[in-house]
Amino acid sequence: MELDYLDLMLLHQPFGDYYGAYRALEKLYKEGKLRAIGVSNFYPDRLSDIVAFNEITPQVNQVETHPLNQQIFAQENMIKNKVQIES
Repeated sequence: MELDYLDLMLLHQPFGDYYGAYRALEKLYKEGKLRAIGVSNFYPDRLSDIVAFNEITPQVNQVETHPLNQQIFAQENMIKNKVQIES
């Protein structure tokens, strides 16, 4: 790709060793290779865990949301953890 950095990298779904995968993203962020780290499809409990047990809070959580599925509890949790919703 011939890029010095990526603007945003998302960790998709909290399965397997997602703590290890997230820590690898933190390392790339600290090296300046990522401008932002985010997650995708993390339910409130998993998002709270990733925030509590890692140094860098994800900037976004990409989840399905629309007028018929507003995910109010998830949105409240993201606000509490200072994570921007991306849909």
